Amino acid sequence: MEKFTVDTGNAPSGSALQRGVDSAGAALHNTIDKVVDPARNTVDRVSTAAHETVDKLADNATHAAERFSDQTRRVTEAPARALGYSKSWVQERPLEAVGAALAIGFILGRLTAR
Repeated sequence: MEKFTVDTGNAPSGSALQRGVDSAGAALHNTIDKVVDPARNTVDRVSTAAHETVDKLADNATHAAERFSDQTRRVTEAPARALGYSKSWVQERPLEAVGAALAIGFILGRLTAR
């Protein structure tokens, strides 16, 4: 806290007027401090709560973005996985693959021949 002093001109420095002015200045400083401290505490609490809320929102957004990225990756990789599975199935069972292809071709031919 800063000491409040006023130049009283020719009055002696220890005069009653000087002491009164100093006392009034100190009382005003104390009053200001009493008003400002609770307000500062409230602002600090609100600021902390706001920061925590922003952090939670950012964490949730990050989690959602990661989930979306995982889903996108899976959808993107699905055709390649299906093709790989089909190739390995054909290599392991070539006669069944030819039979399945003939059956599918026959069915599609019958459906489109109308």
